[in-house]
Amino acid sequence: MPEQRQTIVTTFRLSLEERAALDASADAAGVGPSSYARRAVMAAVGRAGAVRRKPDGAAKAIGAALGDLGRIGNNINQLARHAHVGGRVPAEALAAVRQELAQLTTAVLSVRLERPR
Repeated sequence: MPEQRQTIVTTFRLSLEERAALDASADAAGVGPSSYARRAVMAAVGRAGAVRRKPDGAAKAIGAALGDLGRIGNNINQLARHAHVGGRVPAEALAAVRQELAQLTTAVLSVRLERPR
């Protein structure tokens, strides 16, 4: 059976203490408070479902690097397109792209991947 997307939003009120407890429990489970509350409700009605975990530091860093890589790739594509139609690509533009790639490489290499436990 294909996974269904959640499309209905349900809200409920909590005291500050209840919200703090929810946040702490969700954090300990490695998920956000909404996912944690949804899982608890689904378990209470006998329908436990899959819950996505919060991305860890490595996943966030990889996501940021992929975003940067996409932006740099777009810049290179624009320079290449300009050159293919007979335009001149300034040396400064190429140097800027090289610098961005060097910074991205340094950022990627500095990320420590967490070992699975």
